[in-house]
Amino acid sequence: MKWRFAGVFLVAFAALLTVWWAIDFARFYEAAVLAAARAVSPIVNGWWLDYGRPGSAAEAVFRSGQRELKMLLQLPALSMGLVPFIALVMATPGIGAKRAAITALAGSLLYWLIDVIVVLVYPLIMDHPNMFKDTMGVFSGLVAFVVAPLALWFVLTYPVLRPLWQLTPSTEPKRA
Repeated sequence: MKWRFAGVFLVAFAALLTVWWAIDFARFYEAAVLAAARAVSPIVNGWWLDYGRPGSAAEAVFRSGQRELKMLLQLPALSMGLVPFIALVMATPGIGAKRAAITALAGSLLYWLIDVIVVLVYPLIMDHPNMFKDTMGVFSGLVAFVVAPLALWFVLTYPVLRPLWQLTPSTEPKRA
């Protein structure tokens, strides 16, 4: 089972990465994150988010009164976190095609929401930086790129993985 999981994961990862590059998914993902963040940013954090066309040389800038704060987050790079997440879902033993598709879609939407939240807290963290805010910035990046794909996979596939990990009580009678 371990070798099957590893094999399916690696093949799925390679295939998804190829598709990700071929369709320039990162540009679409960046546009979706920036559009959502722009819509709610003034309400959530008091900053206006201005940007040109995502994926172009134009930079995203937060504005509040006379202050400007360039957004240094690399959203196209963050979008790559979806590749291992979806590959993990595809490799999950016993999940089935329909459940895998629903899980991958739900997890992708949650991952997108996490990235929108990271963009929304960006000006709160990066405006007047200090040691605490720097630590929070690094932590939020780590969560968005590394922890989120694995955590989402674990939480969303838990019902399927639970019996495999023998986390449910056995229904077999105990032997003496």
